[in-house]
Order: sequence, then C-alpha cells, then structure tokens
Amino acid sequence: MTLARLEEVDLNALHRSYRWAYLAGLALCVFWPLMLQLVFTNFITPGQIPPEGVVKQLGYTFTGLVLLGAAFVTWRWGKVRAGFGSLDAAARPKVMAREILLYSALFEVSCFFGVAYWALAGVEGIRFARSFIVLTSIMFFCFVPRFGAWLRAAEGEV
Repeated sequence: MTLARLEEVDLNALHRSYRWAYLAGLALCVFWPLMLQLVFTNFITPGQIPPEGVVKQLGYTFTGLVLLGAAFVTWRWGKVRAGFGSLDAAARPKVMAREILLYSALFEVSCFFGVAYWALAGVEGIRFARSFIVLTSIMFFCFVPRFGAWLRAAEGEV
C-alpha cells in the first residue's frame, strides 16, 4: 500500500489522532517536568540523606529502570510498526494514540524518580534529581515516533 492508496479519510483520522496523542504526550513529558523544575524546590521538601550508600544504589537502580523503559519502548515500537500496516484502517488511530500515550507514561516514570531522589538526597543530589526529570523530555523527543514514521508503518514499510 502506498501513501496514495491511503484514503484521505484514513489519513485525516490518523493525523487527528496523532495530534491529540502527541499533544497529551507533550503535556505529560515536557510541560509537566518543566513546571516541576520551576516549582521543584518550593513545594517538595528536600531530603537530608547524603547521596552515598543506599541512596546512591537507588539512583543506579533508577537509571537502570529508565534505560529499561527506553529499551522496552524501542522493542514495542518495532513490534507495532511491523503489524501496523495490516491493521484495519479504523483501528489504526486508536492503536497509534494508545502507543504514544503508553510511551509517554513510561517516560514520565523518570520524572517521578527525580522527585523521589530529591526527596531522599535533597540539595546534595539535586543534579541527579534534575537529570532524571529532564530525561523525561529527552526520551519523549527521541523515542516517540513522528507522524511520518506512522505513515510509513501504515504503508507496510518496516
């Protein structure tokens, strides 16, 4: 199936679904972490535990979980992309929106890790806490497929 064969109705439904899901993902993964960075130190009490020992190991665990989330999204996108072209045209917008929102929610976990790290390590661990928070936005922009990738997947390109 080529792009010319994708009906205009299907293309409009896909584009509308993409815009809605991508905007929700932006709110979750970009605007919320940005707001959290701005109000971070005013509303969340910083912890007093030095970032050593258990807290340091917990930070490593958080890092591993963030990387595991990115690997899972990469694996899942490959699976979805392979089967997206064979889906019924009416089901594609729902699948696309579900996947974008799932990826965004998985990336948002990194933001919660940053808040948890701040609540444990406080000022001494602020650099790491903010790194977890900013990773949410970076992963969203790096791993959430753009509309062109969804169109290629709908055409059957893998």
